[in-house]
Amino acid sequence: MLNGTNAVLLQTILYLANTNTPNDTKWNYPSTEIESNTLYKVNGEEGDERCYDGLGCYSSSYPWTDVSRPVSNFPQSPEKVAPNYCLFTRNNPLQCQHLSYSVPSTIYKSNLIPTQRVYFIAHGFLEGGDRPWIRRLTAELLRRYDANVVVVDWGSGSEPPYTQAVANIRLVGTITALLIKAMSDEVGLKSEFCHMIGHSLGAHLAGYVGYNLKTNFGLTLGRITGLDPAEPHFSKTDPVVRLDPSDAIFVDIIHSDTTPFIQGGLGMEEPIGHLDFYPNGGADQPGCNEGVMKYINQEKGSFFKGLRTFLGCDHVRSHEYFIESVNTQCNFLAVECESWEKFLAGDCFECASDKVRFRDMICFCR
Repeated sequence: MLNGTNAVLLQTILYLANTNTPNDTKWNYPSTEIESNTLYKVNGEEGDERCYDGLGCYSSSYPWTDVSRPVSNFPQSPEKVAPNYCLFTRNNPLQCQHLSYSVPSTIYKSNLIPTQRVYFIAHGFLEGGDRPWIRRLTAELLRRYDANVVVVDWGSGSEPPYTQAVANIRLVGTITALLIKAMSDEVGLKSEFCHMIGHSLGAHLAGYVGYNLKTNFGLTLGRITGLDPAEPHFSKTDPVVRLDPSDAIFVDIIHSDTTPFIQGGLGMEEPIGHLDFYPNGGADQPGCNEGVMKYINQEKGSFFKGLRTFLGCDHVRSHEYFIESVNTQCNFLAVECESWEKFLAGDCFECASDKVRFRDMICFCR
């Protein structure tokens, strides 16, 4: 197991693994000068709020800074974070159509089908919108549905330090909510048709989208699927800081890496949705206990890629389970139970009284 210090130190290695490998490419972002962004404490010695024109103000005071979250950054500027929104439909399954809330023509001239669902996919820390799992999920969704898929690429804001990426998703949540509002205004899209799918930090980003839609525009997001929502800086925080059931009509969660962060885990253990699924108890996923050399070999000898896969194996299982559920012929079944220990002890199977509760995990994408 990794301790918390080692896990934090490894962020630089993981950053190099994502940016310095020849086969990992990202979409181009506007060139901007990297700004300094001081870490602000709750006493507000250097000010406890930062505002951006048209995007609101962001506080570093409580609840954004508290005992469970002792430091808090402001989001970097919109020019630095520079989220991209790529629309894919069956008419353009491989070619991105860029959308912008501030350029209405990108919406009404696109292939967006306002009468169909819109799936928004948001990645996590150290990633970009062109990750293989995002491409596979996009393809699976379009294979099953005549729908819209929008990839939320905030790669320029997902770089280290982690605390800065945590802050940046607040801004991306605001901008994404503005895009959905623009879709509603320009082509009549109903916000209830929108399904946010977010992994790790992307799960909490999805929560901010729902919160902003409701607070700023009186709109309700249809659904959020949180794929192993990130634990550091979110566990045991106020609901406004993290994803919670009030952020959408329906919030479902897959927990796949609930080992405490101090022991090397990356995902949250506490239930934060209307339905929370814990495959294999929520930790120690099958196939993730192999030695690091197996993953290096799988990545064709790349040390950095292999290390990244090894360290995040349980964490990424959440999106692998979700992708598998879209077009599977074998449904995933879940049992309603208070804990993994009670499940193993057989305490959740009251067959005699017909009280066994099964959930069909294939419903994630329906």
